Amino acid sequence: MSIAISRWILIKLVIQNLMALVTSLAIAFTAMAPGAFADGELTIEHRLPLQTALEAATTAITTCQQQGVTISVSVVDQHGQSILKLQGDGAAPHTFNLSEQKAYTAAALGPLQGVTSTGEVGAKLRLVNQAIGELALPSAPIDGIIPIPGGVIIKTTNGEVIGAIGISGASTGYEDERCAHAGISAIKGALSESNKA
Repeated sequence: MSIAISRWILIKLVIQNLMALVTSLAIAFTAMAPGAFADGELTIEHRLPLQTALEAATTAITTCQQQGVTISVSVVDQHGQSILKLQGDGAAPHTFNLSEQKAYTAAALGPLQGVTSTGEVGAKLRLVNQAIGELALPSAPIDGIIPIPGGVIIKTTNGEVIGAIGISGASTGYEDERCAHAGISAIKGALSESNKA
């Protein structure tokens, strides 16, 4: 095995372990916050319901179709786990998996970078010496991470990240993001309702 491949594998493992550590630390610090478990109560994590994800996805597909564009759309939860994937009629085959990678990237890196879309993630990586937080971006890809426009974080009205939507198929990623925003706009009422739980 060449030194470059061994180095890449090591970098990939370090990044995966750091992401797991960041998640664990966030959970630990949340649990240690004053009042986090007041009166023995558990903390609440809001989840994006399938029906709400489906509404956002179908609105995004319809919006792009009205512009003459066929797309694929994926919706993931706040942990990057797939809720649904839809391939629009006539959408190119590569768009199906690419939409999920965009959604995953938005959910995984958006909050770490303090941004709401994969377009912004990509721009930040280019501006800040190609880094994820303080960690240099490896020269080879990381599974599931694709910092190109088309993925957008889904937040409740109080700012809690509950998922992300990824679109692929338009002529530019920014057009994909416009369709993603249309999908999110269609579920705004549900996003404010989730604050009541």
